[in-house]
Amino acid sequence: MSKTGNISDYFTGKRLVIPILIGLVAAAYFFFQDFDIQAYNSINWTITTSIWLGVAVLSIFTRLACYAYRLIVLSNYELSWPRAIQIIVLWEFSSAISPGIVGGTAAALLLLAREKNINSGKGTAIVLATSFLDVLFYVLAVPFIALWVTRSDVIPARIGYLAEAMIWQYFVAIYFVFLGWTILLGIGIFLKPSIISRIALLFTRIPFLSRYTDKVKNWSDNLLQAAEAFRKENFWHWTKAFSGTTIAWFSRFILVNCLILALGDGTAIAEIFGKQLVMWAALMIPATPGAAGMAEWLFSGFMSEYFVNTQLTNTTAFVWRLMSYWPYLFAGLIVFPIWYKASAVEEQAPKKIKQYPG
Repeated sequence: MSKTGNISDYFTGKRLVIPILIGLVAAAYFFFQDFDIQAYNSINWTITTSIWLGVAVLSIFTRLACYAYRLIVLSNYELSWPRAIQIIVLWEFSSAISPGIVGGTAAALLLLAREKNINSGKGTAIVLATSFLDVLFYVLAVPFIALWVTRSDVIPARIGYLAEAMIWQYFVAIYFVFLGWTILLGIGIFLKPSIISRIALLFTRIPFLSRYTDKVKNWSDNLLQAAEAFRKENFWHWTKAFSGTTIAWFSRFILVNCLILALGDGTAIAEIFGKQLVMWAALMIPATPGAAGMAEWLFSGFMSEYFVNTQLTNTTAFVWRLMSYWPYLFAGLIVFPIWYKASAVEEQAPKKIKQYPG
């Protein structure tokens, strides 16, 4: 079996069935719940409305481009722009069909390992670095937004069966989990990469995993080599990677702000950003693919105050998911054959793995 594993299993049409069914049921439920066609009469469609919707569309492509740029930087420019964009689309596809807490990590490892000049160890180091940068942004963004908003501004009094105190306690708990994960990854990538290596090797002591000892040892050596290269990168390198991360996350959040500015009252920009930070923490736990159902429910609970009626809230939630979630479900199936064919051709050629001075 190839070291990349059966990557084709991640990008088949049958894997779309459950996410599409759950997504359609959730969308239909929230969209048609108490449906009132007259509710749309409250929309004052002006040139400003069109501009905000245009910016919302632009934010989708900005997010994709910034994630691709980050990947290019972390790969030490081994990836071209087209290949980086393809990988990000497939990564997002895998996240869209996986539970929130699982995400597309497993597929990302296989995708990067298949790339020419990127071995499995370096691919793992890149995935860990992206995770580190994402959670670093989050743990820094929360206290920054806290300078502009209060707890009562971002936590609703109640969302369904969830009381304000419960939402707050959950958010604080998740925040400290992310903070701990940031510290652990920071140590593992920059200070003691051998910690991650040793943990992986410990698993090979389990009887039914012992046969993978040699492969894990080889992966561990490659990981340490890649992590050592990361440690030697200058400040400007990490500034570029973190800048890409920051703009990508800003683009993710500004999408919601723009939709609310177009269809509701979105002038409370910092407040809406803060609510999205709380929502994002909550969306890590849902067991449904891509948090389908839960995302729409949370949007309605957090953002309803910015709309004049429930119908507009539910419609905006639907448009939000239509722009941020659904495209990747179908784009992944289109992009995968293109990427797979190109990577298969390159795989026939000798790999030139960049060696780092030890």
